[in-house]
Amino acid sequence: MPETRPDHARMSALLHDYYVDIVAGLVALGGPDVPPAVPVQDFWDHVDDFLPPRGRICIGVAPDGRWLGCGTLSALPGARGELKRLFVRPEARGTGLGRALVERRLDEARAMGLKTILVDTLRHTAAMQALYRSLGFREIDRYPESSTANTFPELRPHMLYFRMDL
Repeated sequence: MPETRPDHARMSALLHDYYVDIVAGLVALGGPDVPPAVPVQDFWDHVDDFLPPRGRICIGVAPDGRWLGCGTLSALPGARGELKRLFVRPEARGTGLGRALVERRLDEARAMGLKTILVDTLRHTAAMQALYRSLGFREIDRYPESSTANTFPELRPHMLYFRMDL
């Protein structure tokens, strides 16, 4: 878990793959087409929110050094935090990496003193929703700090929101 900004090229490539994947599913269901460069740049515009002491970036790395997945955590007011950008590259899906990335961020949230974790996801991400539910998240109405819903309001009709009390 990087304490400073992650390698720009590697993180950008990982996030690009994530957004290509997630937007393709969204477009297939009639949702808007968001160019991957836009949310990747949004990540870099706010990267300090995901670094200590305000947040965390978790990166799943293969034994050979390839970056296989990621997830971010940022603190919100009121001892709450938001999980974002859970992604596992196709070759690592089904290995437990996604669950490990969520569990690691939950552990980090506890260590940061956070009491509630919020997460949003697109409606077509059944595997993510199942993972969150299996870990004890429950579906809620949109929370006002949803960075996705606030940055990309056109995505709101396609989103679900979850909460977990730690």
